[in-house]
Amino acid sequence: MNFRFVLRLAIFFVGIWSIIIVALSLLGEPFLFFPSDSNTALFPPLYRYETLRLTFFSLFAYFSLQQVFVPEKKYSAAQIVTITLFFLGYIGAIKIIPEGHLGKETGVLVTIIIFAAVFYFSSRPEIKKIFGRR
Repeated sequence: MNFRFVLRLAIFFVGIWSIIIVALSLLGEPFLFFPSDSNTALFPPLYRYETLRLTFFSLFAYFSLQQVFVPEKKYSAAQIVTITLFFLGYIGAIKIIPEGHLGKETGVLVTIIIFAAVFYFSSRPEIKKIFGRR
């Protein structure tokens, strides 16, 4: 077998595994657990750690499946930051609302979404022409 095919197959299965982890965690059945229980007073709270973990797995799934199906696609640094912030904002909202912490975390979520929008619109070619070197 071709070595590249084996690597793409491994990347594909690890991406599917990441999707399963995120789906199970968002449905309330965490597949991988933190070594802390809910009685432990942590700062930042446990739901923030869970949000970061699910964001990492979501990004891994997204980019691994992109690598398998569209390997020629290239990303700029601003696009990667935008994708990361959008995943962080969406998963943060999905995890925070059921926990009942939306009132405390609204400012954080709005800030993440604003920064993601700024990075998204600033990476567009039309905007780069305006602020680029002449």
